[in-house]
Amino acid sequence: MISVIIAGAGSGKRFGNRPKAFFRLGGRELIYYSVENFCPVADEMVAVLPAGCEKEWEAKLGVTCPGIRVAAGGSHRQDSVSNGLEMLSDGEGIVLVHDVARPFLSSALLERIISAAEKYGACVPCTALSDTVKEAEGPFVGRTLDRSRLFQVQTPQAFRKDILRNAYRQACVSGFYGSDDSILVERTDTRVYLVEGERENIKITYPDDLQLANIILEKWKKAE
Repeated sequence: MISVIIAGAGSGKRFGNRPKAFFRLGGRELIYYSVENFCPVADEMVAVLPAGCEKEWEAKLGVTCPGIRVAAGGSHRQDSVSNGLEMLSDGEGIVLVHDVARPFLSSALLERIISAAEKYGACVPCTALSDTVKEAEGPFVGRTLDRSRLFQVQTPQAFRKDILRNAYRQACVSGFYGSDDSILVERTDTRVYLVEGERENIKITYPDDLQLANIILEKWKKAE
């Protein structure tokens, strides 16, 4: 069983408070890219979108991926993913959690992530750092970090369903909020495997990122 949660309830503060899931790239909303990427492999999928649009977008997305469900987002990303988790079926399987702002997920990377999650129970895709990294002490350099041991983490992150649900339960009980899903899993003393990510699996965070996104989009269209 492959379950997918697409986290797309962000308000898009850096995009004029326009929900990022509904920002248009190449003439269509970002949410469609993620739905189409996962639909061929997902047994069930939940898109978490801004509250109030669940019925409208469940109908729209259902044309692209029949059976998809839409959950209302929460105050924080973690709350949104938790709402998505509640809509998934019981039983065993792998859950992939993906950010809607990453539209360029390749089938090769997705296959690597699913395979690693089935083998290790928890995994995240990552890329190596190319710049020197400094740790600050106030306005000064405190120390230079060993970048060979540091990585930038991407999504989708993948976990056995029982591992992720347990991690979310423990975080809720302790009132802990993390910057991604894997940190919640790490807190349960579960080791998270690192999968080689891809440079084109960018996260559209700032308006300037759209220039790179359009370049990648044109490249992908030519390769079709």
